[in-house]
Amino acid sequence: MHFLIVLIAIAVLESNAQLAFIQRDLWVQKWHSAVAKFVPASGGARLNILVYVLVPVALLQLVLLNLGNGVLVFLLELAVLLYSFGRGDLSAQIKVLESDIERSDLQAAFHDAAVFNIGHRASSANSAEGLYRELTSALPYRLFERTFAAVFWFFFLGAPAALAYRLLALHGDMELDADAMLARQVEQTSADENISAEEQATDTDLSCSGANQLLWMLEWLPARFLALTLGLMGDFSQATARLKELVFCTKTSTADVLRRCVLGALAKEAAPQDVDKSADDTAALLQVAEMVALFRRSMTGWLVVIALLVLIS
Repeated sequence: MHFLIVLIAIAVLESNAQLAFIQRDLWVQKWHSAVAKFVPASGGARLNILVYVLVPVALLQLVLLNLGNGVLVFLLELAVLLYSFGRGDLSAQIKVLESDIERSDLQAAFHDAAVFNIGHRASSANSAEGLYRELTSALPYRLFERTFAAVFWFFFLGAPAALAYRLLALHGDMELDADAMLARQVEQTSADENISAEEQATDTDLSCSGANQLLWMLEWLPARFLALTLGLMGDFSQATARLKELVFCTKTSTADVLRRCVLGALAKEAAPQDVDKSADDTAALLQVAEMVALFRRSMTGWLVVIALLVLIS
């Protein structure tokens, strides 16, 4: 049943990429605020994160157990998987970026690239080389967290695991928004109360760091499986050579692991060498299309693997 749910969910995602009809995060924002308000500060940031994630996941598990098997369970798990996919219309954003690159409109491409930035910041690139580096760092991770991570945990551990992954990702997004708000508040309060920005930001930094560590743990296994698949769909020797260096590393971020393996699978260096030539710059940036195609092939390969696992079982 899980395989059928995955196929339907991906079909729905391809036909309606934004999923605005189900990906409504107002309840998550309210729950996040409630947990921050009622969980004792003495418990630490990790307790706050665990309560924020485990309570909704436990409630979902209880509902699924009580429903047993049937159409209601099927529909509920499908809804949870759709909710667990990443936010925004990634396909449309990539098409806009590719269109601007093909027209050699780098100024527009700099603006387009901001939506893929892992830190949700405006693009810092000011050259084709910088834009290339930024895209190879951010876009593979966005493609990974959009669907692959959620599908991976859904198939192997069920809807609660997929929901836990998305809640952790949303927690990081909300903490980034909180940082921006805090920065504005610091200017208003520090002068009156003689409190430094660092002191006011301590709790937020600890909470965000704890959520990022838990998210990295959930991403560790699917990221490495995807990296191996990228090698199978591209240059296997180069991709696996880079994966061997990072497979047991506990410090390298998920985004960096995927970046290195994608460049290996595409048999590319970390950045174009002749960045002063606009023609070469544009040719390098056109590799974005190759990157997206590589991920699509890898996702299709995993659907085949899942189908084989279902048949064997």
